Amino acid sequence: MRIGLNLLYMIPGKACGSETYASGLIYGLSQIGRQHEFTVFVNRESSTWPLPKASNFKRVVCPVSATKRSRRYLYEQLFLPSLIKKYNLDLLHSLGYMTPFVLPCKSIVSIFDIVYNYPGAFSFLKKQLLRLLLVISAQRADHVLTISESSRRQIVAYLSVPPEKVTVTLLAPKNFLGCDERDWPDLASRLGIRDRYLLAFSSLTPSKNIPALLYAFAQVSKSLAEGVQLVLVGREPRRGISLRSLSNSLGMDRCVVFTGFLPDADLSQIFKHATAFVFPSLYEGFGLPILEAMAAGVPVACSNTASMPEVAGNAALFFDPSAPEGIVMALKQLLANQTLRTELVSKGYHNLKRFSWLTAAEKTLTVFEQVVSAPFHEQS
Repeated sequence: MRIGLNLLYMIPGKACGSETYASGLIYGLSQIGRQHEFTVFVNRESSTWPLPKASNFKRVVCPVSATKRSRRYLYEQLFLPSLIKKYNLDLLHSLGYMTPFVLPCKSIVSIFDIVYNYPGAFSFLKKQLLRLLLVISAQRADHVLTISESSRRQIVAYLSVPPEKVTVTLLAPKNFLGCDERDWPDLASRLGIRDRYLLAFSSLTPSKNIPALLYAFAQVSKSLAEGVQLVLVGREPRRGISLRSLSNSLGMDRCVVFTGFLPDADLSQIFKHATAFVFPSLYEGFGLPILEAMAAGVPVACSNTASMPEVAGNAALFFDPSAPEGIVMALKQLLANQTLRTELVSKGYHNLKRFSWLTAAEKTLTVFEQVVSAPFHEQS
């Protein structure tokens, strides 16, 4: 097969889980798909983004920037199809939610979640535009790939596609490069991190539910968690209350650390030294940080909603993210019970065996073969 991989959405270092997906899947395909030819379409920002050094992988740098989203959408719809024809491809797999609506070949699109449907994530107009683009992409594509059964159910319900048209390929944790333990004291000092801390992730979307975690940690830190910090990695939400302001108003300016965005080398260290990882998200298409914490040997407490029970299995302490007392209880248990933390770490290692990029690539390649072998009806 001659397969195109559409990575025009990619902004290296900022695409988060979707970048991990692209990197892991391409690695897997390079291991098991040597009989196929892969043409990878990237934007200017990804002109040097690492690809397999294999003769069956070709990079095509397109004259478009992912940061200029409207222009990228137009290029994807108007000019990418001609490149598909130029390289005589059998299939285009678009890895980032959107695919050209009219193509001269078979089409597969990866849709990770329906996050636009979460209240407060986007303005009304942007929400309607994203919904329209997703619906058309899902319906025009020959097949849809997603990353959890939870997301699959939502795609079927909200994008009006038949269940048999959607296949789940589970993700796997990012393979952090080995970190030098000698770097930790300097990093901890620079960020203001002391000995014991709970780790959590913030992001631009409010679905991470960090205000609820701050309220819960404020209650716990008054008694049990004295001397323990809460370390928040990532950017603050665009909308809603400022997390720093909330932390200060709760009297926690000295025990909450805002690191901002961190490179992988620093993030690996932050994971490794955490007392526990807390993931209070209200909605996730998958929840890769859960697996990354488990891979680092860190006990996990997470929400019992959406895809998170599916990902964490029996290896996490679950709580209702909409119930403040539930989060408080989970934090107290994690901090007070060393036996529980040890048990969760052990279960986490076992849970990780269910997730592999080679398995994801094998399942993806099977879908490629099924789609290409089916009768072709040219889109119009």
